[in-house]
Amino acid sequence: MDQMAILLLMVLVLLVVPYKLVQGSEAALSLDQNLSTKMRLELINKPAIKSFVSQYGDILDCVEIRKQLAFDHPLLKNHSIQMKPNFDTLERRKMNDKSSSVLTLSQLLPKNMRCPKGTVLVKRIQEEDLIMEKFSNSLGRMRITFPTSNNSSNFVCPNDDPQVVHEIAALVTSTQNTGAAGIINLWNPGVKPGQYSDASFFVISEDGSVGNGIVTGWAVNPSLYSDSSTRLYTYWTKDGGKSTGCFNGLCPGFVQISQKVTLGVLVQPVSTYNGDQYFMKISIKQEVNTKNWWLFYGDEGVGYWPKELFGTLANGAARAGWGGEISNLATAPAPGMGSGHFPEEGPKKACVIYGLTLYGSVIPKENEFTTTLSKPNCYRAIYAGIAAGEFGRYMYFGGPPDCTSLT
Repeated sequence: MDQMAILLLMVLVLLVVPYKLVQGSEAALSLDQNLSTKMRLELINKPAIKSFVSQYGDILDCVEIRKQLAFDHPLLKNHSIQMKPNFDTLERRKMNDKSSSVLTLSQLLPKNMRCPKGTVLVKRIQEEDLIMEKFSNSLGRMRITFPTSNNSSNFVCPNDDPQVVHEIAALVTSTQNTGAAGIINLWNPGVKPGQYSDASFFVISEDGSVGNGIVTGWAVNPSLYSDSSTRLYTYWTKDGGKSTGCFNGLCPGFVQISQKVTLGVLVQPVSTYNGDQYFMKISIKQEVNTKNWWLFYGDEGVGYWPKELFGTLANGAARAGWGGEISNLATAPAPGMGSGHFPEEGPKKACVIYGLTLYGSVIPKENEFTTTLSKPNCYRAIYAGIAAGEFGRYMYFGGPPDCTSLT
């Protein structure tokens, strides 16, 4: 059989918030976009026991753990909440360079912003977020296919919407795993309305022709957040983004556990070109007994995606990848990816991901990665080797803004 014909589905989120539910029959049921904004906000935002306003103006609610949006999902009505995973705390790593640091929980939220016992921290959705979401829906969503060949420097991103441009630069491994991790360099590439840019990694499996996937990292997405800030984000889907899944906690599914960090939180400070460098340590790891997929910020368990949300991903992932992605309206200029500079510029200039980690497997060697570049003259990814100290294998990726003019 010609293995070159094998296609792998991956979802790296882009500018749409598909408020979807999945019924036990696998039929899709979406929250009606025609509902009034007030009604939709009432469905999404659950009653708060206590609320805070962050230093960046976000409203953060403390919601009773059992009453959070996750349990509106029909497959989770009788779900037993897992308060912590049954594996050891993830390894802590410190930056030796005095001009570099991994952001702590207290840098995301002051210690006085903590929720009462029995509640979890959730970012409140505002009316303007839903208004902007109507615009983001017109930008479509991407479903990427990866060939198994290592010769993918001219990979074309499939796209059924000619009004939207998608580009990717990533290192991908076709290795069975139970999770992935990375220490991601924080930047703000100056994204404008009608644009999107992220730095992320993913795990994915397949159910025939549809993809089960989870993506996490940072993103700048004005069409989702109504601002151009760098924010922690996730995305999940069971069917390649066709009718299931969403960004962050914007649809039923992700079970929030942490009282210290939540999805969509703004991450500051960010790195400066040839200056101080900042990072965040993110992990996705499957718990062996329950098969739930946990998200960690550092060693803090943020929450998890229950196995019921997925098909074959409940039994582990088949692929993982690290890198960046951009999107823009065809009528708008392209944004920068990563730091907005090419990976060849190196330390403190290009976006780097340290500590490329696969759980349940050995991280591949350089020649075992597929370098996937949809527009290599504009956005690139390179394997950089093994870093000194504890940081292991690492990579650089990125490219400049307004790259449509480059040929």
